[in-house]
Amino acid sequence: MRARQVRVHWIWSALAGVAAIVAAEEIPIALLFPVESRRALSVLEWVLTLVFVADLVFHLQLAGKLHVGGAARQSGRSSRYGKAWLVVDALAAIPFQILPVPAVFRLLLLAKLGRVGQLMHRWRQHDVHRANLLRLLFFLFWLALLAHWIACGWLALRGIAPEFDPLTNYVRAIYWCVTTLTTVGYGDITPVGNAQMLFAVAVMMLGAAVYGYTIANVASILANIDPAKVRYQEMVEKMTAFMKYRNVPPHLQRRILEYNTYLWEKRLGYDESTAISGLPPSLRSDVLLFLNGDIIERVPLFRGASEEFVRAIALEMRPTIFTPGDYIIRAGEQGHEMYFISRGRVEIVSPDGKAVYATLTDGDFFGEMALLHDQPRSASARATDYCDLYLLEKATFNHVLDRFPEFASHIAEVAGKRRQGNQPASEAPE
Repeated sequence: MRARQVRVHWIWSALAGVAAIVAAEEIPIALLFPVESRRALSVLEWVLTLVFVADLVFHLQLAGKLHVGGAARQSGRSSRYGKAWLVVDALAAIPFQILPVPAVFRLLLLAKLGRVGQLMHRWRQHDVHRANLLRLLFFLFWLALLAHWIACGWLALRGIAPEFDPLTNYVRAIYWCVTTLTTVGYGDITPVGNAQMLFAVAVMMLGAAVYGYTIANVASILANIDPAKVRYQEMVEKMTAFMKYRNVPPHLQRRILEYNTYLWEKRLGYDESTAISGLPPSLRSDVLLFLNGDIIERVPLFRGASEEFVRAIALEMRPTIFTPGDYIIRAGEQGHEMYFISRGRVEIVSPDGKAVYATLTDGDFFGEMALLHDQPRSASARATDYCDLYLLEKATFNHVLDRFPEFASHIAEVAGKRRQGNQPASEAPE
């Protein structure tokens, strides 16, 4: 129910925002041209008024629900529907077109654009993945709306040329506005009289400010649209300069660059541990359980474990990457960790590396005997391509068992069976 209410609120806010934008475009045009030339606009004006009245009622009802919900949910600046917004929405709902007031009073409806700015701000906060792109689009929108208003102001000062139709008058005004804002000023349309000259000076000063703001912010926005790629390129440049400075052999340079390319293609250059390290413990636990829960539950050693135990194991698993041809474990080494394959292919091979016992892929695991017994590895594990693995160390595993003594007895039973040689056929040898 809550999600449905939020969705309805978003849809209605978007509809009211579109109506406010249409009003901001239509009202200056309606004030410039005679009534007989804009009969079709009268219907649009009434439609916009009805939308604004409905929006006022909608927000009054929302404010009432928040008030009934308790004073704690509606206090001072945190109120969703303060007095300032009440004034804005009430002004927009007034049908000025039938009231005996000067037509210029209809410009008060432009205050409704505050709701559009509020909606855009919420949209950027909600869609964080495209926040910089939305920032650029919103800037272009406000710039286009400003150009429309300046063109209408120029027409109001210069007057409607009778030799041109309304569309041509407006296009010529837009042409003058753009050339003046961009400080180009071809001079084919020039101001006449003090009022027009002062207006042109103000527009040129505004254009200079907008030009500086555009250069500074658009460049920043474009640079930050893909911050991961920018950070990756900087890292590669630093690594390349270091390798040249230290005369790293070409074949080793190639392996390093291939590794960084893999990181970019599969992880966008992010280190998983660093990316989630700033999260609070409960949220980090949920993320790691989502990432590793399915892999852990496939391990026969952990079969039947509680969700709390699986969560504790997921928190202790550390991501690591191996490149093609790397030996992850070697036969004869003392085992201190087991591995879970998130992505990639691993071969379980004989000590000399010639015989392949098994090939493991995504979701498989190996080396679990290191958690149960202090004994050397009986086989080697070799990465055949880039492998994203999670490792679980024996010391960490024992620490988790201390917190779950009821499951420790199950582990001891499994260890006893494995020591007696009752290894399930489905488990890969170490």
